[in-house]
Amino acid sequence: MSRKSSVLTVAVVLAGLALAGCEHPDGTALVTVSATATIRTTSDAGVPPVTTTADATTSAPSAATPEAPPVTTTTTEPPPPPAVQAPVEQPAPPAPSAPAVRAKTEVEIAEAKVVELTNAERAAHGCPALAADDRLATAARAHSADMAARNYFDHVSQDGRTFVDRVKAAGYPAPGAENIAAGQRTAEAVVKGWMDSPGHRANILNCKLKALGAGMALGGSYGRYWTQNFGW
Repeated sequence: MSRKSSVLTVAVVLAGLALAGCEHPDGTALVTVSATATIRTTSDAGVPPVTTTADATTSAPSAATPEAPPVTTTTTEPPPPPAVQAPVEQPAPPAPSAPAVRAKTEVEIAEAKVVELTNAERAAHGCPALAADDRLATAARAHSADMAARNYFDHVSQDGRTFVDRVKAAGYPAPGAENIAAGQRTAEAVVKGWMDSPGHRANILNCKLKALGAGMALGGSYGRYWTQNFGW
């Protein structure tokens, strides 16, 4: 028998924020933003053997007959069957634990917020949402990190690459536009700064664009550098 138990406010130009525009080599107007900105099974098993015995019996001599030698009979019980051990129930294997979910970093939260706020602005102006694209995000993040590390602020990398070069190198075949900014402390602030600038606003509200990647990096003179890469 078993038993279980069981940012800085952005001011365009006058506050040190810079806005820049560029044009795609194929003639497509590209506007960019620069900102200075968690059983035990116990089993009791075993049934004790039951043993029965019979005593030997002796016949008493009859008074009417000559005494006969005593007759003894013995009944022998067969040996008891071997005790049967009840099977011990094995504990159930532990359920597989779910993989730990890594908490997002401050930078990842800010980047996701930029995409969310950008799509909110587009929705408010009748444009379809941009699909978040890892390739565009890779290019945007790398450019922000490069500006922070090398302490510059420009659409053109110090090795001469444009955003078109960087986006294609990240594996996205159809670059659309780029916005950059620096100094803003929050995603809300940087998106507001872009929306307050005609060129950057035009990129955000271009209903023909299809995808977006955002990148933010810490460091450099401005403390935070932001990049948006759009794709057709």
